[in-house]
Amino acid sequence: MSSTTPSTPLPLRADARRNRELILEAARDAFAEGGMDVGVEEIARRAGVGKATFFRRFPTKEALVVAVFEGFIEEVIAAVDVALLETECPLAPLRAFLRHSMESQAKNKAFFEAVATRFVPPPELTDRVMEAVERVMAPAVAAGVLREGIEPGDVSTATKMLGAAIRPMDGLLLPEPAWDRYLDVIIRGLAKAEGARDEPMHGIAADPCTMVREFSAKSA
Repeated sequence: MSSTTPSTPLPLRADARRNRELILEAARDAFAEGGMDVGVEEIARRAGVGKATFFRRFPTKEALVVAVFEGFIEEVIAAVDVALLETECPLAPLRAFLRHSMESQAKNKAFFEAVATRFVPPPELTDRVMEAVERVMAPAVAAGVLREGIEPGDVSTATKMLGAAIRPMDGLLLPEPAWDRYLDVIIRGLAKAEGARDEPMHGIAADPCTMVREFSAKSA
């Protein structure tokens, strides 16, 4: 007797799974170039599938955006796994993770900007991002090399600051040697200065998980 229940989705056939992957790949490229204003017809054309096939895989454009966003989250989690292999110093994983974030934002600026202004991710997706950030911070926290009071929300905000730094205006991407300079600025701001008194942090840390939940509750 099959263990599949009505709440358990059946696995996609190979061709259906391939069509889904083609659509997601096309959507990522299209969103990276033009943000979320790109139409369904254009995404289907890039994927080489018909509109009927598109809507079988993604009933709404919002469902597609959520799936693309989930893909980026999987990349964040994978980037943390890779960053944690950096062991030359306790700050190395955090630095590697922030560098990956800069590369991702350089390629996907239009999508991330559109997400920030027009899309509220489900809270469970934001939770996964913050859990990954906390995990990549763990070696530095355990070694006591981060400034007192640094939280995952600070690191999440730092990724956005770095994205803005390397793309100071539309059409301009700074050369990579400049990326490392700004990355050093952020890392030195997060790190405890060796031999110096640890000054208290001013203000409060951003908490994306709480903010998303509050915004979702207001919009419901």
